[in-house]
Amino acid sequence: MKNQTAIKEKKYIKATNATREALINAFFMLAHSKKIYQITIHEITDIAGYNHATFYRYFADIYGLIEYAEDEFLRDMRKTIDEKCGENQVGERQFFETMIQCFRKNKYRVSVLLSEENHSHFLRRINENISNNISLLDVNAPKKRAVRDIYFFGIFHAISINLQSRDALSDEDLLDIIQNLFDKWYRPEMGFNE
Repeated sequence: MKNQTAIKEKKYIKATNATREALINAFFMLAHSKKIYQITIHEITDIAGYNHATFYRYFADIYGLIEYAEDEFLRDMRKTIDEKCGENQVGERQFFETMIQCFRKNKYRVSVLLSEENHSHFLRRINENISNNISLLDVNAPKKRAVRDIYFFGIFHAISINLQSRDALSDEDLLDIIQNLFDKWYRPEMGFNE
């Protein structure tokens, strides 16, 4: 009896995840031809093959769907960074190589999440997620918080723009710029050289 219950539960979870993913995929499909905040729930459910009630079972509204998609990216990014970088210092190339790989791996969705309408919000969430989870970045002084935010917000912006550009820098060139900025500006401003 317990085994049957566990099997049913697994099937339900699998179906639930598949339904949620179908709704999210429909949203992203639409978002590549339409502004994200002009997409309607009706359009999403038509493409995904579900009704409105199903949509509302998973998301309160379009904003909830976008936030869920952002959360998925942030969880994946955090997991990848933890696996590849471990306890490495934030200025090390591997950390930023990993960031670029995360953006590239999720380029289809990230390009939508970084659209003009959502750009500032999503970059702020990435910045907060990274800086709240890296002990080297745990700063209380207002100046250091500002330096941290400028550094990371700028880097994430540069990575996102570079990935979407036709005449993009190579990853190596971008990493050289990031490392140079870290060594010559961020490190001294944060007092890491003292």
